[in-house]
Amino acid sequence: MRKPTTQEIRSFSKNESLVNKRRDQILEGAFKVFIQQGFKATKLRDIAEASGMPEGTIYRYISSKDDILHLICVKYARGRERLNEILTGAGNVSVTDTLRACLRGYFQTCDRGREHNLFFNREIHYFSHEDRRFLLEAQIGVTHFFKDLLDKGIQAGEFQMKSSLAVAHNILMLGHDWGLRRWFLSRHFTLEEYSEIQIELLFKQITTDCNGQGR
Repeated sequence: MRKPTTQEIRSFSKNESLVNKRRDQILEGAFKVFIQQGFKATKLRDIAEASGMPEGTIYRYISSKDDILHLICVKYARGRERLNEILTGAGNVSVTDTLRACLRGYFQTCDRGREHNLFFNREIHYFSHEDRRFLLEAQIGVTHFFKDLLDKGIQAGEFQMKSSLAVAHNILMLGHDWGLRRWFLSRHFTLEEYSEIQIELLFKQITTDCNGQGR
């Protein structure tokens, strides 16, 4: 997966460990305020208060809200690397078993990152061109991972479908839907229940031929 272009973010501290610690603290506070107020309405003093540090201290580690956006993108990239590890490390005997394992891992990742996905969808126009491009390509990458896996299943005679790309796109959106509508879905399903229901619905779709007849 392509990583976001590294931006040089000014810091007045040469202690790398301290810089990373303080930036994580700033990110945690900033993200809470961004979710509540939106990026545009948030001031650095709001972030300072949410981070539990004086506003002047924040300027030792970042220079603007745009720096925070880039750091959020970099942190998201690390999360995507972990998702890739989950997906590529889920190999089993059959493509069917591999797909089931990858779907469970994907839904779990979407649950943990639901607020980030909500934030990116709502505020993506505030990111730099390069960071915005990275975020969009990250979603495309997940889609193509599942498309490739579905194509392997077709070649192995395990799956049938008209368009593996359309099905892969639907998989991507099922994960996002849990994050965006968890406020409703969690009243009726646990994450595990939601995942298993969606997995079974998907397999009914991809193991049925174009005329609607089961194999």
